[in-house]
Amino acid sequence: MGRTSESGGGDGPRTTGLEELGALVLRVWREPAPGGGLRLRIFASEGPSDPVEATTAASVEAAIEVVRDWLSRREAGAR
Repeated sequence: MGRTSESGGGDGPRTTGLEELGALVLRVWREPAPGGGLRLRIFASEGPSDPVEATTAASVEAAIEVVRDWLSRREAGAR
C-alpha cells in the first residue's frame, strides 16, 4: 500500500508507494461534423523509466478495453 505525505503545493496530499506501477492518461475530444464521433488518445507508461506508448480509440468500449487491459497487467504484477 502507498503512504500519504503532505506536500506544500499541488492538489493536496500525495500518495507515494514503494513501487510506481505506471501512468495512464486519456485525452478525449469530439471530431467536427459531419462525422462528429468521439475520439480518444490513451497514453500509457509501464513505469517511471519506461517509454510512453500512445493508443487511439474511437469508442467508449474500445477505450474501456485498453484501460481494463492496462489495469489487469498492473494487478497481475506484469510490466
